Amino acid sequence: MMRFRKREKKERRGRGFLVAAVLVLVLLLAGALAVTLFQIREVEVTGNSFYTQQEIEDKVMTDRYSSNSLYLYLKYNYLDTEEIPFIDKIEISLLSPGKVRIRVYEKSIVGYVTYMGSNFYFDQDGVIVESSSEVKEGIPCISGLKFSSLALYQKLAVEDDAVFDEILTITQLVEKYELRPERIEFSDDLSLTLYFEQVRVALGNSGSLEEKVGRLHDLYPDLEGRAGVFHMENYTEDSKFISFEQDE
Repeated sequence: MMRFRKREKKERRGRGFLVAAVLVLVLLLAGALAVTLFQIREVEVTGNSFYTQQEIEDKVMTDRYSSNSLYLYLKYNYLDTEEIPFIDKIEISLLSPGKVRIRVYEKSIVGYVTYMGSNFYFDQDGVIVESSSEVKEGIPCISGLKFSSLALYQKLAVEDDAVFDEILTITQLVEKYELRPERIEFSDDLSLTLYFEQVRVALGNSGSLEEKVGRLHDLYPDLEGRAGVFHMENYTEDSKFISFEQDE
């Protein structure tokens, strides 16, 4: 009887080892299949303008496991990830086991100020989101602002926060009318001047700003090759007064 029980216990133990071995083998095969099946072979990037597709891929796929689509999906949907300059959020979608879509949601950058050789980019609320020596295409330099402090991820400390509403308004208008000023200057009374190569466009205060920028869009081709100040301070839909002061 004792020998029978020992033999039965040994057989159960043997079956247990066999089951465990089969489970390990199955898990190893499943892991190998997951690695092979979910190997990323194609990446689709949407919503990006500050970075190229390759730059987005390099910033998103940062570790040794990022070439696995399932891992990348889980990482960006369930784990904390490092912040990327100019990017508000990243979404990863699995289009197939070997293809992922990276959806980029960019921060609303309206301009930058220069300080001690660096460019400090800020959003519509005046919060500095990035410092860089590079100039990002399509983002105007904002000059004339007086601020007492400047720090990354902090709001520009200006005397009157209303200036950020003015900045947002003018940057949205020049984008709407497909104008690309190199610089937008604010004077002490918040009068605006747009800089285009050799031409400065004086818009005055915010009165009739939409009409002024719309009219500037119509007249802009006539300003090519000229140098001077285009005076639109007193332009309204009623007066339509515009003059050009040629540089000497």
